[in-house]
Amino acid sequence: MDWTTFLGHQRQKTWFANAIGQSKLASTFLMVGPTGIGKKTFCKLIAKSLLCTQTDPKELSVCNRCETCVQVEKQTHPDVLYLARDPEKSVLTIDQLLGSDGARMREGFCYELRIRPYSNRRKIAIIDDADTLKEDTANSLLKTLEEPPPGAVIFLLGTSEKRQLSTIRSRSQIVRFSPLADAHVAELILRHKLVSEPSGARELAQRAHGSIQYAQELNDPTLLEFRNQIHAYLQQRPMDFIGFTKSIIDHLNQSTPEGQPRRDRLKWCLDEVIDVLRNSLWTQLHIGSQKGTEPEDRFAPMRNLSTRTIIELIELTQEARENIQRFIAPAALLEAWSANICRTARL
Repeated sequence: MDWTTFLGHQRQKTWFANAIGQSKLASTFLMVGPTGIGKKTFCKLIAKSLLCTQTDPKELSVCNRCETCVQVEKQTHPDVLYLARDPEKSVLTIDQLLGSDGARMREGFCYELRIRPYSNRRKIAIIDDADTLKEDTANSLLKTLEEPPPGAVIFLLGTSEKRQLSTIRSRSQIVRFSPLADAHVAELILRHKLVSEPSGARELAQRAHGSIQYAQELNDPTLLEFRNQIHAYLQQRPMDFIGFTKSIIDHLNQSTPEGQPRRDRLKWCLDEVIDVLRNSLWTQLHIGSQKGTEPEDRFAPMRNLSTRTIIELIELTQEARENIQRFIAPAALLEAWSANICRTARL
C-alpha cells in the first residue's frame, strides 16, 4: 500500500504533509472515526513516510520498495510498535502497557517505546482499540504521552472522541475521520474481491456505512438477511418493538460468541437503525423542500414523525451504542433503548 492507492481522507493527508514538511509534527495523535475506514492503514503510511530510507523524511511519500517499507507493511519493523486488545479480552490491559507483575517497566509497550530506535531515526507506535482504555490503564500511559522519547510519534485509534478519557484527550492532538465515500468503498470491495461485478460492489457499498469492514460483514448472506429483518421491523405500523428487540437478542445469541464479538455485532445492529433514521430525516427535509413528492417506502419508515422526534431517536440510539462498552447486558440495554424509543416516538 502507498499513498497513490490509499483512498479517501485527503484533508487529513494534506494536514500531515504540511506538519511533516514544516517539522511541526506533534508526538501524540488521537485518530477518531468509525471502524473499517482506514485509520490504521493511514497511520502505517505515516510510519512508512517517516522511516522510508529512499525518500525525503520531510515529504509525505514512500518508495514502497526499501527494506523499511517492506517491514512496516508486514508489521515486522522494530521501530514501529503495534498494540491492540487481546481478542479474548474486552479491554487493553496494564500488563500490555507496563509488563507483567514481575517485570513492570522492564517489558511491555511503554518499555519498548523507550528503547533506542534501531534505525537511528524515531519510534512510532500505533495503539488500536483506544476506546477500551479504562482509567487505571490510561493513567499508566500518561507519563509516556507527557514525556515521549525524542522523535517518537504515538497514534491512538478510537471510534469516538467522547469515548476517550479527558486525560487522554488533553494530551493528544485529535484528528477526526469520516466514513468513506460509497465510490471508495465500492473500489475497495472489488480490490478485496468480495464481489466480482462493479454493480454488485456499488450495491454493497451503499449498505456499508462508509466502512469496508461492514461491507465484508454484509457480504455474509446470513447477516444480509438479518439486516433486511431490521428494516422490515422498522417499516411496521404499529411498530413491534418487543418483537424487534427479541429478534436482535436471538440473533446475537445464535450468531456471535459472548464478549467483544457480541458487543461489536450489537453496535452494527444499532448502526443499521441509525442509518434508517438518518435516511428518514433526510427524506423529511427533502420532501419538505419539494412539496408533492412522495418518498420511497425504504427511505421513509418514520414519515409520520416530526424531524425533531427523529433527531431525538437518533440521539437515543447513539447513546445506547455508546453504552455497549460499559458491560451492560445486551438484553437489558436493548430493553431500555426500545422503551425510550417507544416513549419518545409514541409508537
